[in-house]
Amino acid sequence: MVRRRSEGVELKFRRDLGLREIVMIGLGPTIGTTVFLLIGPGYSLAGPSLLLVLVLNFVVTIFTAMAYMELGSAFPETGGGYMWVKDAFGGPVGFIGGWLSWFGHCIVCAFYVASFGISVAIFAEPLIGGIPYESEVVRGVSIGLLLVFLYINYRGTKTTGRSSTVVTVVLTAIVVTFVVAGLVWFASNPSTAANFSPFFQADGLGTVLSILTAMGLTFVVFEGYEIIAQTGEEVSQPEKNVPRAVLIVLTMATVIFVMVGFVTIAGLSPLNPQSAQCLASVEAVACASQLFFGPSEFAGLTLIVAGIVLGSVAALNSLIYSSSRVAFAMGRDGSLPRVFGRLHRGNRTPFVAILASGLIIGSMIAFLDPIQIAVAADLMFLVLFMLVNAAAIVLRRTRGDVRRYYVTPLYPVIPVIGLAFSAILSVVLYLVSPLAIAIAIAWVILGLAIHYLWAKRERIVELAAPVLEAIIPTPEEKYHILVAVENTAETDLVEFAALVGRVEGAEVTLMHVLEVPSTLPINAIDRIYVLEVRRGMDDLRRILSEASVGVTARVVVSHEVAEAVLESVEKEDVNVLVVGWKGTWRRGRVLGTNIDQFVQEAPCDVIVFKTAGLKAKLNRILLMNAPEWHVSYATGYAIMLAKQHRASIALFSAAQTEAELNQERAYSSRLASMCKTHGVPVEEKFAKVRSIADAVVEESRGYDLVVLGASSEWRLTQFAFGAMQDQIAHRVECPVLMVRKVRRSESKASTAS
Repeated sequence: MVRRRSEGVELKFRRDLGLREIVMIGLGPTIGTTVFLLIGPGYSLAGPSLLLVLVLNFVVTIFTAMAYMELGSAFPETGGGYMWVKDAFGGPVGFIGGWLSWFGHCIVCAFYVASFGISVAIFAEPLIGGIPYESEVVRGVSIGLLLVFLYINYRGTKTTGRSSTVVTVVLTAIVVTFVVAGLVWFASNPSTAANFSPFFQADGLGTVLSILTAMGLTFVVFEGYEIIAQTGEEVSQPEKNVPRAVLIVLTMATVIFVMVGFVTIAGLSPLNPQSAQCLASVEAVACASQLFFGPSEFAGLTLIVAGIVLGSVAALNSLIYSSSRVAFAMGRDGSLPRVFGRLHRGNRTPFVAILASGLIIGSMIAFLDPIQIAVAADLMFLVLFMLVNAAAIVLRRTRGDVRRYYVTPLYPVIPVIGLAFSAILSVVLYLVSPLAIAIAIAWVILGLAIHYLWAKRERIVELAAPVLEAIIPTPEEKYHILVAVENTAETDLVEFAALVGRVEGAEVTLMHVLEVPSTLPINAIDRIYVLEVRRGMDDLRRILSEASVGVTARVVVSHEVAEAVLESVEKEDVNVLVVGWKGTWRRGRVLGTNIDQFVQEAPCDVIVFKTAGLKAKLNRILLMNAPEWHVSYATGYAIMLAKQHRASIALFSAAQTEAELNQERAYSSRLASMCKTHGVPVEEKFAKVRSIADAVVEESRGYDLVVLGASSEWRLTQFAFGAMQDQIAHRVECPVLMVRKVRRSESKASTAS
């Protein structure tokens, strides 16, 4: 976690993305749609040497990827390339880095949106005839899809989350199915090897230019690793996982592209006019698929169209998210007008950045064809990669004190080569689409105008800043209480923790988790709101300090509340987790989504306290007796409260049979002795009833607090503290204190498992 301290309250950003998640984040967009649509246009430029083009693109990309790997391991801030360029150069160059990154992500997103419309046209062709890809119908379908996903991101709905893993696996399966079918077909038709001859379509300089232009056009297929850099601050062990993910994504993407290109070229003969026309278009893979699946030509077409649709839809959320997060970051640090850094009050989403990104994406779809969009995206990222390579050189000199877990070999040769190749490919793109060059120049001019004329120049330190100072470990305490604070304005839970902490001589940690939707970066939290929360936590911290209890307060920013709390429980060897409960519940849950998870998974004691309606002075406490060892510990907490408030305790035993009642009499006597030992007035009550829960609920009327201990049933996932205890907790009208005890040996065993 990234940590900051201010006013006695610690602020953490939880790193909750592992290697698998960031590989899927980078690989999904990479293999989603580009592999299906750019093989044909690439072939039209380079012929069969397209296979060499893809390998050369991998080699060229590796040079720049090394810069990303080094910078990502040393400066894992959210924002990726933009943040590094800004740190290295500042001023206009730093601004242009972010400006190009934003535009580049928007254009890539436009390509995926346009791909959806193209897939509809491809699928409709054998049914109703050809529909031009530049037609209003295709553009309208694409823009309609864009509006849907803009609305989803505007609302902040968690539509992606970890589902990207499933989508990427399905996309990989589709690609592998196509490749295997193509290889089987090729084995049955070896004569089609002639389609690869001549391998080069021109001689001398013509060959070089054809290869370079094809490299420039297809370069966008390797863009996925740049998205990995965007997630740097949310990744666990970024110094290891970011470099690994980059290498995995690039290697897998290259193998996939080469194999898809091979079987597509093998399946479509350039000597057949109809086949040759298809081979040079975005339909190339779709046309080849109709050969590979035997009599059922429609099956192959359906498979490829499904891959295009799934790839474009799956990539949209992450690309709208990544494009808007760059604009959002630039607005927050003053590089763009600060309206870009505003969050929606209700949805907590960067709505201005999202809408601005949507306007750019929609404009690209409305006025450019898919190839022009792809070329424009290539150019934006190539220029950005030039700046990142330059930033790697500058930051090695100016920030050499920062540890680099991955160090680029042969410095500065490698970043210089990466910069040079990016520059060369940028220039040759003029041969593919002069319009793309004009768009890039116009965008840079517009950006500089905004930078100099509109944007406010002051810089605000971002919440997601890297660790600037060493964190001194908290000394290990004999007893550790963690209080999960939901509402900083409610003090009852903290006052209870102060009581227990004082009695036990414990160290108390107050923890509040700010949950960020998965569609937002981990630092997308309004600064004023965070400041208010931290001030509230500081007020709670003072309650414990004034009670002479050792206390640490922190605010954790995370995508998952329960996971953040449970992670702290395990790492900090917590003895007791104290959480509040509002008394409400949702269908399919017992006490609530997070509380159920706390009770079931926390490897420590858990106390759930419904404090609603808790009186300043307690007079009568009702303790439900049961022959469960959890109840004896619940009695201990009831005694603490009774002594503090000078209250009395009523031990209520209810059973359905006389034998059960006799067993509870013996246990009640032991609990009563505990109360008397501590000087607490105690009364024992016994009742033979048909419904124990009904009896306890009825008895609770007139009491200030009900205390329950868990039963052995709490280990069953359908219960929190036990079937009866859960029912009572929901039904009683007064405050409820529920206790679940875990033996330390059990805790260690569960952690080890």
